[in-house]
Amino acid sequence: MHVYEVRPRKDRRGVDLLSDALPFGRMGSGKSNYVVTVAVRRAVQVATILGGMKPTVKAAARSFIICRISMIAASTICSRSLSTNLKTIRTLVLAIMFAASVVANANAGLHTVPSPQIDGQLSATAVIADNDIWAVGFSDQVPAPPVVDSTLAEHFDGTSWSIIPTPPLPSGNAQFLGVAGAASNDVWAVGLSPSGALVEHFDGTSWSVVSSPAFTGVSVAAISADASNDVWVVGGNGSNAGVEHWDGTSWSIISSPAFTGVSLNAVSADASNDVWAVGVASTIFGAPFSGPAVLHFDGTSWSLINPNTSLDSVSVTALSPTNVWAVGTVFVFFNHRTHRKAAIEHWDGTSWSIVPSPDPTHSPGLDSFLSGIAAISASDVWAVGFNFINLGGWDTLTEHWDGTSWKIIGSSNPGNFKDALFGVSTLSDGTVAAVGFQQDQGFDAMALIMKK
Repeated sequence: MHVYEVRPRKDRRGVDLLSDALPFGRMGSGKSNYVVTVAVRRAVQVATILGGMKPTVKAAARSFIICRISMIAASTICSRSLSTNLKTIRTLVLAIMFAASVVANANAGLHTVPSPQIDGQLSATAVIADNDIWAVGFSDQVPAPPVVDSTLAEHFDGTSWSIIPTPPLPSGNAQFLGVAGAASNDVWAVGLSPSGALVEHFDGTSWSVVSSPAFTGVSVAAISADASNDVWVVGGNGSNAGVEHWDGTSWSIISSPAFTGVSLNAVSADASNDVWAVGVASTIFGAPFSGPAVLHFDGTSWSLINPNTSLDSVSVTALSPTNVWAVGTVFVFFNHRTHRKAAIEHWDGTSWSIVPSPDPTHSPGLDSFLSGIAAISASDVWAVGFNFINLGGWDTLTEHWDGTSWKIIGSSNPGNFKDALFGVSTLSDGTVAAVGFQQDQGFDAMALIMKK
C-alpha cells in the first residue's frame, strides 16, 4: 500500500494554492483518495445540473456511467501525488461537465427503437398514449421488380412494436399516407389503393376498409382527428381540393368555393372551429392565384389564404387560431442549378411568414427537406425530414422550436446509405414519435421508427 503526503504550495499570502483552487475546504496530508472522491462527486453534481438531467431512471443511468468514468480517472490521479496533479483534476472536472452536456444533448434527440424489420417505408404516425402509438406506410410484398406495395400498420403497446394485419386488397400497389386517432378503439388511416382512395378504421380489435360515396373520384393525402365525431380527410380530385368529414356517424363531402383550383397535402385541427390545410393553388384550374395555398375552417365556412411565401408546404400543425406551423421546402439557386432547402413558416393570426431555421447541409449545393411537424406546446414543436450528405446519401433531420428559435437536434442514422423521416406526432407528456425508412448500400429500404 502506498501512502502519499500532500504538501500544498502556498502563495505570497500564505494561501494553499491547491486548496484554494478546488471546490472544497483545506486538505491535509494522507487525504488523497478522499479529496479526489469529493472532487469527482462535486464534478458529477455540477455536470448533472448543467446537463439538464432530470431525476429519472434514464438520468440515473447516465449519472452512473459518468461516475464510473470518473472513478477510473480518479484512481489514475490517486496513483500520483496530488500536489502535482492540479491540472489533471481540473481537466477531469471539465471533461465530466463536457460529457454530461454531450449526453444530455444526445438524449434530447430522437433515437431508433427496435421494430419489425420489414422492407418498406413508414409515412405517418399517431401518438394516442405513451403505450398506444401507430405507424403506417407500406411494405414490399415482392421486393424484386415489379415491386408490389401493400399497406403496413405497426403498433406500440408500451413494450414493443408489432405489425397489425390490415385487410387484403385487390392486386396492385396500396399504401397508407396518414393516420390519426381519437381513442385506442377509434383510429383512422388513409391512403391509396388500386381502386382509388383508401380509408380504413381500427376499432380496438382489427382494421377494416370503410366504403363511402364521399371518397369516389378523389385522392386522399392526410387525416386529422380532433375528436371521435370530428375527423377530417383532405386531398384532391384533379382540379379541386377534396375535403371529407366524419361526424361520428357517416362521412360526407364538403363543398366550398375556396376549394377551386386547390390540391391539399396536409390537415391539422386543434378544435372543431379551427382547422387548417396546406397545399398548392393554380389559376389554370380556377384558383385566384398560383403557388402555395392555405385553407382555414372557422366552424362555419372555409376560406382560402394566400400565404405570400415561397414555401411548398407538405405538413401543418395547429395549436390555436393564432399559432400555426407548416413545413416544406423552398427553392434556392446555386451553381447554375435549382436546389430544395428545408424551410418553416408560421401563422401569427394575421399573416404567414417564413421563420429562420438552420441549414443542416451547411452547403447551398445540397438539398434538404422537412416533411412532418407536430407540436406539444407553443414552446415545444418538432419537425422532421432528411438532408443530403453527398450526392447519394441521406441523413435524418430533426429540428426543434423552443419558443424562441429553431435548432437542429441530433437524431440517429442506422442505415449506412440513406435515412429519412417523413412523419412525426407528439403527446402532451413529451412523447415524440417519428417514422420513415433506413437503407444500407445495396439493400432495400426498411421501415424506421424513432422515439423520444
